[in-house]
This record gives sequence, C-alpha cells and structure tokens, in this order.
Amino acid sequence: MVARDGRYVLCHLRGKKASAVVGDHVLWHPSEGEGVIDEVIERRNLLYRQDETRVKSFAANLDQVLILIAAEPAYSKRQLARALIAAEAAGIPATIGLNKSDLYEPFQRAWDSLAPYRAMDYPVLPLGLREADDRARQNLKQWCLNKVTLVLGPSGAGKSTLINLLCPDALAQTAELSRSLKSGRHTTTGTTLYEVANHPGTFLIDSPGFQEFGLRHIDPSSLQRLMRDIHRHAHDCRFYNCTHRHEPGCRVIAALTPDSEHKPLDKERYQIYCELLMELSKPHIR
Repeated sequence: MVARDGRYVLCHLRGKKASAVVGDHVLWHPSEGEGVIDEVIERRNLLYRQDETRVKSFAANLDQVLILIAAEPAYSKRQLARALIAAEAAGIPATIGLNKSDLYEPFQRAWDSLAPYRAMDYPVLPLGLREADDRARQNLKQWCLNKVTLVLGPSGAGKSTLINLLCPDALAQTAELSRSLKSGRHTTTGTTLYEVANHPGTFLIDSPGFQEFGLRHIDPSSLQRLMRDIHRHAHDCRFYNCTHRHEPGCRVIAALTPDSEHKPLDKERYQIYCELLMELSKPHIR
C-alpha cells in the first residue's frame, strides 16, 4: 500500500475473506512495523476478467483504460474486443494506443485495421514510444493528467517503455516496493501503481500481459449493448429480443451487406460477436 506521505507499507487484510486490489482506497492502522487494512472503501469501479475457474482483478477506481497494442507483433482483434467489452461493462472510458509508428508498413496496416474502432468513437492514439520526443511525452502526460490510468495489453506491446517514459523513477519505485514486500514473499499480483513524474495525483497502473481474457461475468443478453457497433444497429431490429444470429428483420445482419442502407458492419467484428455469444451462452461449470 502507498500511504499519504508516499511510503510503501506492507499491509495485511483483516479476515480471510477480505480482498483488495490495486487502486483501492482503504482505512488502515499500523501494527508492528507493518499495517492492517480495516476497511476497503466502496469502489467507483472495478475492471476484471473471469474464466470458468477464477476471477482476475486488474484495478479499481479507474478514470480510464489505455489498451496498448503494437504494429508488431500483430495484435489480436479478439483480445482487443474482449478488453473493450470489459471496460464498457465496468463503465470505464477506454482508449486504444497503437505503438511502434517507426515500423511504417506494419503500422499503416495495423492503423487501417483499427478503422472500425475509430468509427465506434474509440480514441486511437498513434505512438512511437521508443523514439518519443519531448512533444510526444508532453502529449501523453496531458492525456493522462490528473487521472488514474490502467495500461493494459499483451506482452511486447510496449507497456514497460510507456511506464518508464512517463515515470522515470519507476525502477526505483519497483525496487522500493520489493524491499517493502520483503523481496516479493507476500506479493500476489504483478500489477503496480506509479505516480507520473512531476504530476502529483496522476497515476499509471501497469498490469502484466495476458494470453486469455475471460468474460464469463458478462450476461449474454448484455453483449450487444457492450459492443458499440452491434448496438448501433440492434435497436432497429424487428424483435426486441433478437440475438442477431438468424432472426428475420435483423438490422445487424442487414448491415453486413455492402449495399446496406445503414453504416456497414465489419464482418470480422460480427464474427467475434457470434463467437462470444456462443461462449457466454454455455452453462457455467460448477
């Protein structure tokens, strides 16, 4: 835990069933050189993922999420869709950051592939973190100023580079945290909060890369609402409970045709919707 005076304090939760995540605000008291968390203050939000067997919380009380991907290695549209759905479900604004702008052709291909997301009004930031100049650094700082931002994305996208760019003391903070946690013996997560240099109250949360992003906490009937492009067409369907798979008069299916009278729907995005709907409709394993 980070105390008000900036110290890292190793804290233990009171009770076996109590839980806290990065970003939580807590009430605590000192005890024998460490601390005891008495209460986790009610959260504004919580971003998490859930598969068949477990729940993985990323962070709480977030102002925004930066989903960082790169021109290379190629990003997964399905993983990107899952992260955006989780953010929508939690009510947290999401921005997509596309890194490695120095790789011109791969970057251009990746940028073009993100057109459906720009059409959905998701901000997409072009980034070249390895060669960031002072203007780029200031633009990034301005974007996250006075906010708590979770940086989420696959390994190799450049999360560590971004953190070190905006938080030059990140390595020192990590070392201090490791000492406070007694060489990691009590660590249960690799998610870490950093304060942006010279900007008190501006925080970045670095989360480990992930291979899977379970959405078992999402109700199948809510999926269309959480995918902006699907939802844009769904309200015009003939049936109020349309699944957008086979029903007559479905405006979502109609939007797949090139001559649709509405804004066309990206076919791969629709395929992702269908796959997720089938996945979420399966009975849960108990």
